Amino acid sequence: MDALIAWIGGKRLLRKEISKYVPKDINGYIEPFGGAGWMLLFKDKWAELEVYNDLDNRLVNMFLQVKYHPNELERELDMLLSSRVLFNQILSQPGLTEIQRAARFIFLICKSFGSKGDHFGTSQSRGISSLQNRIDRIKDLHQRLDKVLIENKSYEDLIQLYDTKDNFFYCDPPYTEGYTYDNSKSFSHEKLRDLLSNIKGRFILSYDDSPLVRELYKDFHMIPVVRMKGINRKEGKSDYKELIIANFPLVDN
Repeated sequence: MDALIAWIGGKRLLRKEISKYVPKDINGYIEPFGGAGWMLLFKDKWAELEVYNDLDNRLVNMFLQVKYHPNELERELDMLLSSRVLFNQILSQPGLTEIQRAARFIFLICKSFGSKGDHFGTSQSRGISSLQNRIDRIKDLHQRLDKVLIENKSYEDLIQLYDTKDNFFYCDPPYTEGYTYDNSKSFSHEKLRDLLSNIKGRFILSYDDSPLVRELYKDFHMIPVVRMKGINRKEGKSDYKELIIANFPLVDN
């Protein structure tokens, strides 16, 4: 199943590869850095317990409205017209309901350059991105989220809350290099490493293949992978090197 929006760092192009290494003997599948949910949505069900989490309350609110108010969200999206004027109005529009906030967040992401939600944009190759295919996904996504717990916590609090020997964490933190969101530049990669080094459960971590990451996780299992760049692809630089890291042997299931 496709995610509702594109998102910087989304795992649309890598989720099939990562999924090969997710253990099957788990009671819980937990994503501390859920983002657009590309990994979560790759399967109909990963485990009896599934948890989506993100610190960005815009993403969390979007998932909550899809789960609990899909019809109202569809109607709200259906009323939005694709225009630069409306885009700029929404950027500064206060006092919205949670459903309106979710609809406008989806609109801003779909209608902006690089899916960053800050500048209206399109491309000559694909034209203005249509909201209709997003609206069409909502019902299926609503059903998929039926038993998924949706959290809005820091990754530290979430991991500590759900850490048991039978739970699995898929972690997709901000990368150390490359194109990312401004608020991720202060992220402590050392702090994440220290936390994951001491958990009871198993984890898979996806990261950029950088000297810092290789040094931080030199004592863990690691597989290098190469994918095509998605958002913000630059001419002549279409390949992107990443690492799949785990605290257990990475064996193709």
